[in-house]
Amino acid sequence: MTLERALAPLMTIGAFCNLAMFEYPVGQSRTYITCLYALAKCSLLTYFVYYSNCIDSFYEEKTVYLDELLSLLTIILIPISICRFKELKICLLELAIVDHTLETLGTPKEYRRLRNFIIRMIIGLIVYVCYLVTFSAFRYSFRYDLSWFDILDIFLLLYPHNAVTLSALISAAILGLVL
Repeated sequence: MTLERALAPLMTIGAFCNLAMFEYPVGQSRTYITCLYALAKCSLLTYFVYYSNCIDSFYEEKTVYLDELLSLLTIILIPISICRFKELKICLLELAIVDHTLETLGTPKEYRRLRNFIIRMIIGLIVYVCYLVTFSAFRYSFRYDLSWFDILDIFLLLYPHNAVTLSALISAAILGLVL
């Protein structure tokens, strides 16, 4: 098992959050599809979710919360993460070369353990996201009657927080390989 195959589940989830590029055969980046997906996703999130919430808070004469500004900043940071993906791939390639060198010197590779750890991290992230959405929906249900659309709105409003958490998990997995 190679290093890229061990990190594939994390990179796939990261691609859906626009933190990495789509790669259909492993190693072949699909830049065009990734950019179109990021543009469509950012446009839809901005227009239907973040813009409408800012307008609602403006009409209700509430202050704009820091979370709403962070949501817009996350949309801006998505193209930056796509541009940095090439540097990440080069770093992973160099790390794989170091691992192959260490294997020739007699150090065993532990990619199976790394892959299982990454799958556990993804399951933990899914549980964490479900907990956040459930907690927020439960908290708002005391004041308002919630529909499925409101729960979806809560999920989309928490997207920047979840994307930052996933980015931290990707960084932790790569730092775990280095250390």
